[in-house]
Amino acid sequence: MPPRGSLVPARFLALTAHLVLLLQLGWGRDPHVRASLPLEFSAEEYAHAERLLGGALGGALGLLGVEFVGFFAGVSMFHPGQSLLSLGAHAGAALALTLALLEGWDGGSFWLLFGLCSVPPAVTEVLLMVTVLGCRRRGL
Repeated sequence: MPPRGSLVPARFLALTAHLVLLLQLGWGRDPHVRASLPLEFSAEEYAHAERLLGGALGGALGLLGVEFVGFFAGVSMFHPGQSLLSLGAHAGAALALTLALLEGWDGGSFWLLFGLCSVPPAVTEVLLMVTVLGCRRRGL
């Protein structure tokens, strides 16, 4: 298989691994919420920390959904630049989230992962969708 063609399954696996780990963290986020709080905390502080962590995980899931739509629609499936960016970002996110699950990272770390590993590939995916669908609409 040529190197360009091997990006498609690798990208799919990285996207799927990122999705599975985000879902796993969403189901068991209590240790991560507690890690971001002091030893003595109130119910309001816990709820606030849980909302922050839920926002990071929910935002990452939403942006991952955007990428899955672009990927399965065929807009960016064979685009080598988008595939490399997405593969690198989501493979890195999968590794980082695995460490987070094993070590019990605090909630603030997930916002950093969100900004580094979810936002750039999703933004380029949306730009690519606009470009490709705009060219198809004009008949180019």
